[in-house]
Amino acid sequence: MLSLVTAFIENVRVITSEAYVTMASSPAIEMIFGDYNKELYDEYGLFAYGGYNGIGISDFEYSLLEIINKNLEFKPEDSLKTYSNLYRLKDISCEADIYYTLDEDKVFLGQISDYIITSVVDNVKEYVNQDRDSSFSMNGTLDEAIKYEDGAYDTDNSGDGNINGYINGENKDKPSEKEIDEKLKSDSAGGNPLKALKNIINNGMLSLVCDVSKVSETKIEAAGEGFNSKEKDDDNSSAAKFLKSLLEGDDSQELNQDKLMEQASSESSADKLEYIYYADKVLASYVDSDYKTVHYGLEYLVAGKETEKENLAYVVRQLLIIRTLVNMAYVSTNTLFQSKSLATATAIVGFTGIAPLITATQWLILTILAFEEACIDVTALLAGKKVPLIKSPADFKMKYEEICSVSYSFFKRKGKSYKKADEGNISSSISYKQYLLLLQILVPKQKLKNRIIDIIQFDLRKRVNQTFEFRECICAALCNINYNIPYAYSYIKTGLFSKIKTNQSERCITVGYGYVKDLWK
Repeated sequence: MLSLVTAFIENVRVITSEAYVTMASSPAIEMIFGDYNKELYDEYGLFAYGGYNGIGISDFEYSLLEIINKNLEFKPEDSLKTYSNLYRLKDISCEADIYYTLDEDKVFLGQISDYIITSVVDNVKEYVNQDRDSSFSMNGTLDEAIKYEDGAYDTDNSGDGNINGYINGENKDKPSEKEIDEKLKSDSAGGNPLKALKNIINNGMLSLVCDVSKVSETKIEAAGEGFNSKEKDDDNSSAAKFLKSLLEGDDSQELNQDKLMEQASSESSADKLEYIYYADKVLASYVDSDYKTVHYGLEYLVAGKETEKENLAYVVRQLLIIRTLVNMAYVSTNTLFQSKSLATATAIVGFTGIAPLITATQWLILTILAFEEACIDVTALLAGKKVPLIKSPADFKMKYEEICSVSYSFFKRKGKSYKKADEGNISSSISYKQYLLLLQILVPKQKLKNRIIDIIQFDLRKRVNQTFEFRECICAALCNINYNIPYAYSYIKTGLFSKIKTNQSERCITVGYGYVKDLWK
């Protein structure tokens, strides 16, 4: 009977030790995660342990074990001994069986989802899908104009007959520059649009739409994948080559509704929109006055270039492509622009007597007009204004007579008539931030995530702690707590006890905690 009772008591003591250790360990792991990275949470709404000064999983295990030992040694008031005296636990160790860092997809997305749910939002952002007018195509229309600007028609050309009612074919020699200039003076354009465009693009597209001297040139340190390779520079040797490289290059091919739908269907669009929405809340763009270390964070998500200036220039290029094509849809149907551009083209290349060249030059002039209108649009967008999605006669700012007298100050003055993005209900217009959202949709989901991480890590390293490492931030852990509990009568070595091979029981309990729910499923 005595053996039965003592064996029962001993069994209860060993089993209840698990509950005792669990009670000591569960609040301990919660306490560890309570020591979260405060700057990371304050600036970006993300919970994580460590990530700076080399603090990692080994520090987590050591700190957890230290707190567990203190909890096990707890002595209630007025008690003679600690509770642990009953169990006499020894060889206690802690090992993180599974742990998750902040950069893992389900962790990062989980925290972003919580951030979105708990953030105060007036209304949900609307992502505007814009159909492109596919009735106009630039393919092949600029090639003849390129030949002319390259000097292919500097020699005499044969040809007879009346060309479009403007050329009688009698004078087949190329007139002098002075003669062309004199003829253009009587034209409503007042000069040669091809030369005018060539003169203003030499300093780059960015100089057309903003004050380059005030653009940030900060270099961003990539935490993961690195930067996109630099794209080839535009060919500025002629107006036609410049517009061809702009409107028929790889960037232009990316900016179409088919590509947009392909990206949306190929990935989890819900996850991508969460990344985009979160970035819109915590990162700045060119039109924002408040920013942290990175001025143009949203532009970096789109471009992924090394410097802020490169990122802004890339976005400006994309917007100029979009707006030029949108404006071209209007210009190509405007009868007044059609007739005036034909007259200008005739004055410039009519001496050749080649109808396709005159037509190509006419379309080049119309494209220049659409591009200059796009410069007005983008200048206005960068000034925090909204521009119409589709242009009407009342919305079109460029006059044909002004095609040869443009500059940044000209575009800026013209763009002032647009309303600010926060003024009134302008449902048919679009802002710079909304264009950025559309461009982010074209970026693969993994790149969006990596670039958000780049900016967060770069910012916190610059402003808080140079040792900050995003991918070392611990967000959840499942830990095994191992310990030994000696048997109460293990000191007896005679009789039946001499046959017992061990004098203690090895036990293990598991505790887990994390900032994101359902990670263990």
